[in-house]
This record gives sequence, C-alpha cells and structure tokens, in this order.
Amino acid sequence: MRLHPRIPRLPRPRSIAALALSVGVGGVASLALVTAASAHASLVSGSAQCQSNGTYTVSWTISNDWILADSITEVSHTGGGTLSGLPTTIPASPAKTPPFKSVTVLQTGVSGSAKSASLTVHGTWTDKVTETNTGSVTLPGTCSRNTAATAPTFTNASCTVATGSYTIPSSTVADYFVAIGNGAPVAAPAGTVSEAVGTLIKITAQAKPGKTLTGTTAWSATISGAGTCGGGSSSPPPPPPPPPGVSAVVVTPAVPTITQGVCTSGKESAAFYVIPGITGVTYLNGSTGVAAGKYTVAYGSTTTITAAALTGFTFSAGASTTWTLTANKAATCAAAPTSVLGVTFTQPPPKTPPVAVLPFTGQPVLQTTLVAIGLLLAGGLLVASSRRHRLSHLTWIDRTGK
Repeated sequence: MRLHPRIPRLPRPRSIAALALSVGVGGVASLALVTAASAHASLVSGSAQCQSNGTYTVSWTISNDWILADSITEVSHTGGGTLSGLPTTIPASPAKTPPFKSVTVLQTGVSGSAKSASLTVHGTWTDKVTETNTGSVTLPGTCSRNTAATAPTFTNASCTVATGSYTIPSSTVADYFVAIGNGAPVAAPAGTVSEAVGTLIKITAQAKPGKTLTGTTAWSATISGAGTCGGGSSSPPPPPPPPPGVSAVVVTPAVPTITQGVCTSGKESAAFYVIPGITGVTYLNGSTGVAAGKYTVAYGSTTTITAAALTGFTFSAGASTTWTLTANKAATCAAAPTSVLGVTFTQPPPKTPPVAVLPFTGQPVLQTTLVAIGLLLAGGLLVASSRRHRLSHLTWIDRTGK
C-alpha cells in the first residue's frame, strides 16, 4: 500500500487576523502602561542656608516632568520646622525634557544642629495618574545664631593724658586682632593698651568656631594729640575738679633730671634726661606727652618739661611744675691712652725715634791696644836674640872645630 506524506493544515485567514489584533492591542496597552509608569514624576530637590537666628531654611524645588498639570500635596517632611507652599499645582511642562515647570516650597526653622532634612510629596496629574516622590538634603549641623561683633574703642591724647589708647572688648562670639602701623595683625586679649600720638591702629574681628558675625568687623584709627592747651602757654590748664563728694589726692611732681655727656676712652657719651614715674602726674615736652623713662638729647640743646595733675589728683601748694633742662655743648675728648705690656703711655711717641746707645760690656780699648803692642815688641826681641845666639854658636864651632 502506498503512503503519502501528510501536509500540515494552514490556519484560516480569519484566525490570523484575530491573532494579529490581539497582539497589537496587548502591545499598545503595555506601551501605555510603561509610558505612564516611567514618565509621571514630581521631582524633589532642595538646598539649605543657615539663618541669622541659628536655624536652617530649606528651599525645596518640585518639578513636573510631564506634559499635563500636576497637583502636589505633602505626605511628610523631616528635620523639623514649618513647611509652607503646599498644596499647589504645577503647570504642564511643554516637553518631556528639562527644563520642567516647577514650584518652590520653603521649610523654615530647621534646627541648627540637624544633619539632614527631607520632603515627600504626592502628585496627581489630570490623566488621573498618581505618584509619590521624595527629596532630601544633607545639613552641616553647625548653624548658630549670628551676632554683631562689639566695636573696640579708641581714645586720643588730652591735655591731662599725654598718650592715647585702644580698648578690646570682651566677647564670646569674636576674636580680635590688632595691627600697629603697617605691621602684621596679632591676636589681642580684652583690655586697654596705651599708644603714642600719631600711631595708626587697625583692629579686625573674626568669628569664634561655630559663630557667624554680622555687621562691621574691621576698624582703624590714628591717635591724635590734644592740640593747643591753655591758650598756647607752656603750662597745662588746671585739671578738672573731682566729682562731687570725692576729694582730690594731693601729689608733688618729682623733678626731671639731666645727665651730661662724659668723655670715656676718647669719646663723649650722649646727654639724656630722665622723666620720673609719679602716680597722678603726667609730664609733657612742650605739648607732647612723655612717659617715664630716659630720653637722649643733642649736645647744647634745651628741653622744657611741664608736669600736669591727672583727674582725681592735685598738686601741693607751691609745687614746681616746669623745668628747663640744658645739655652742655659737645666736649673735646683727648685720645685714649695706650697700654703696652701693662704700662700706660699718656704722651704720643716722638716723630723721630732716639739713637740707641748700647752699654759697654768688654775690656777698655786703649789699654788693651798698648798691652798688645808691648807683647809684640817683646816677642820680636826674643826672636832676634835667639837668631844672634845661634849665629855666634855656629861661628865658634867653625873656628874651634868643636
């Protein structure tokens, strides 16, 4: 029996159409679901700033990434403080790529020691799609109350106080630094420091750790003099009367002294005057205050020193308050003596050194010469006598044969 191979039966056209329709509908539905799930979002981002009251304010930006309007409500927030600006509606974004339409929501009063803050919102679009999104920020946790630094004070010289001063205040929020003239700033503790007239003083304040300063943080001043006191007279004006009910202390100003230059080792030392230190008394050189100490002056110069009583003090009756100190003119100092081998020579050496005469240490020349001549003559006579004696002896032998 002959067998024929079985040919598979092809599907009917009506079945193929049904299958294609099912696949198409499923694909469209899946694409719609994927698109809805991946596109609708309320993007939340934030930034924080420390405020002068010691708290953080977080600015939250909520963006709508879809082409339909988005209604936003709060779900929750962390970090404390108060949230303002919700609920709200974000308009539709014109495209599905940034920049998106957005709104700003503020969270104020967040603790200055907080380390983070977050915001969770719920979005509902006009196509009834809903999404919940969260954003967060990291906080330093070091925000503290901002305060202004207390300004230092500067005091100029007066007719009763010859020097000026500056005062650094006590502060729990700032450290102070002082620069004199063009010098480098140096840390300065609280207190008052005296400075001479004409001194330029620069003071700056820096916030202590964990503090923030507001307002002015740098000051400068130049100490000025008192100007003309007492109508140009060399004597200062009388001190102001003490406060009612307080008796002034009676003091007697000490007399300034002058020391003249002296010749030492062929050179004259500088002349100087000394201002004594007396409680309740200030001294002035003309109209310039001079502190207690030693001051060098030129040879032949004249210095007028005046004493003035400070506030709360008065001079005893008849006390001297003005002195004229005169330095001698420059002296001619002799050259310093020279010491050689322990002997000091006060006279300069002669221009031509003397001829040296050596002491006689041998025999007398004349006597020695005469003795030598005598010895030579005696020797000659002895030699002649010896020759004559030999000649006579030979003659006698010749004659006698003996």
